[in-house]
Amino acid sequence: MNSAILYTFRRCPYAMRARISLHLSQLNPLVREIELKNKPAELIAISAKGTVPVLVTANNKVISESLDIMRFALTEYPAPENHYLTTEEYQALQYWLDQSTTESLINANDNEFKPWLDKYKYADRFPEYSQLWYRQQAERFIQH
Repeated sequence: MNSAILYTFRRCPYAMRARISLHLSQLNPLVREIELKNKPAELIAISAKGTVPVLVTANNKVISESLDIMRFALTEYPAPENHYLTTEEYQALQYWLDQSTTESLINANDNEFKPWLDKYKYADRFPEYSQLWYRQQAERFIQH
């Protein structure tokens, strides 16, 4: 039995990224869905940031970044034969995950696109501009 634990939140895009990679690997951790407004003390004790995702491995290594969880799952628990990707696609995923161009695109997504998307989705919290204006800013990334 695998004793790894994943702390996650269903709608968090970073936690989604981690869960996808775990689903494509052979690592099958115990999943603990948390409420962001009521974070459990055990999560705060293992990760002072208190953000998700957090993976605690079987040997108690704490991994608190989604990309690091992806790399760990796909490298340490590979499952190149699965229902979603061919073996070649799986190998390409592993290869491209460590390339600087991929890292750059993921960084742009996380730090440029995601903030505009959040402002578009929750425009009432950001009354400086209209919802349409926030959407247009997000669209620039998509067009790129």
